[in-house]
Formats: sequence, structure tokens, C-alpha cells
Amino acid sequence: MTVKKYILIIGGFAIVAAIYLLLTFRPWHKEPPKPVLPDVSEPIQEVEPEKYVSPIDFAALQAENPDIYGWLDIPDTDISYPLLQSQEDDTFYLSHDAYKNYSSAGSLFTEHRYNKNDMTDPVTVVYGHHQNDGSMFGTLQQTFSDPESFAAHKNIVIYLPDRELRYQVRAALPYDNRHILYQYDFYDTQSYSDFLYSVYNTRALGINYAEQVMEPDDSLLVLSTCLKGNRKNRFLVLATLEQTVPESSTVK
Repeated sequence: MTVKKYILIIGGFAIVAAIYLLLTFRPWHKEPPKPVLPDVSEPIQEVEPEKYVSPIDFAALQAENPDIYGWLDIPDTDISYPLLQSQEDDTFYLSHDAYKNYSSAGSLFTEHRYNKNDMTDPVTVVYGHHQNDGSMFGTLQQTFSDPESFAAHKNIVIYLPDRELRYQVRAALPYDNRHILYQYDFYDTQSYSDFLYSVYNTRALGINYAEQVMEPDDSLLVLSTCLKGNRKNRFLVLATLEQTVPESSTVK
């Protein structure tokens, strides 16, 4: 082997190693530290609105980025992240972290064209990447496609500055790639019913349903990520709002 070829081979390995490090080690990517959150396995005692104190320091988070409006937590999993919404570009947080730094992992986010950031829409869809390292919604399908794990993870909590919303998981399933909030008008009972019909009539591996069925008057949270094995389709987790803390908070 000539010296020139040897140098070319070594140089090629060096370039590959550099690209790998850039993709796997992202010193510019950072997320807010995960807070210590209360146990939500039991219903919380009544709290007066003026005495409610969020376990999330939203003042500090919003000082860094006003687009942070909530925090999503699935107890007993690694899924616990801020919720973001850009008022200008609904695709921004596909590729940016909670501090607006470029990140291939993106953030958990909702779209301002279809959802308000106070969680008062009949259906709110939260998007997140299925990351191979388990971050964002990387473990969502694994957690909710297994029947035993589905049964063990019934709760999802959305923390807002003035209240928290406690949801019960009702379904988890592979779904096609239609834009749910564009396809259906959830303020229309028939359209909402059509969506639920499509959910309950899906046939695929990895589907789980709770005993209590969803109704078109439920306040629904939908978590949406890429389907493992077919990234053109989606994996959805659907949960209904069961409790608002404080109870007197006004939520549709």
C-alpha cells in the first residue's frame, strides 16, 4: 500500500469519526432540568385557586424562552419535557430545543394554527420525535404498545402556570399519516365521532384500548410520533381529561 493510499484511508476514517461525534455529541443541545414532580397516582385534595403553586418554575423557563407554555409528564417513564409553541412557524420545534438551539431531537410542541396554548381545545395534539436514544417520544411506542406496560401507565399530566391537567390514557395505536387537526373539525360532534370511529376500527399490531371508551364530548390529548418500522405513519397515544387542579379552574 502506498503512503498516499494509507493517508487517504486514515483521512476517511477521521472524517467518519468526526461526523459520528457531531451527530451523537451535541454540546449546543440542552434541555431544562427535569423537575421533581408530585405523585399523581391518587386524586389530589381540593386546592384553592389562589393557593395553587405549580411544581414547575415557569417564570425561569419563560425568561429563557417565552414559547414554553407547559410541561408534559408521563409518570414512571423518562418522558418529562417542556411544551412549546411557536407563534410564527409551526415547524420550528421539529429541529430546535427548548432554548431555540438547533437540535435534531427537536422538542415536544403543539401547532398554533390548530391549537391554543391554554389546552382548552376539544383535542390537543402534541408532537415529538421518536429518537433512537430514547429522548423526546423515543420510548412512547415501546411503553404503550405492550399490554402490560399500557395498563401500568395510565396517567399523563400537563402542568400549566396556573393549573395542572390530569389525563387518563384510553388508547394507543399505529395510525396513518393524516394531519388529524386538519382532517377533522373537533368542534363538530359528527366529525369528532368520525375520528373516534377511525381509532376504534384500526387493525394493526401494537394496539391497546382501555375499557372506558372515548366520547365526542371528551377533552382529548393526543401524543403523536413516528411509527417504528414505518416512519411515514404515526403512533398515537390518546388520553381524556379527568381532573383539573385546582378544580375550579375553567377548562373546556
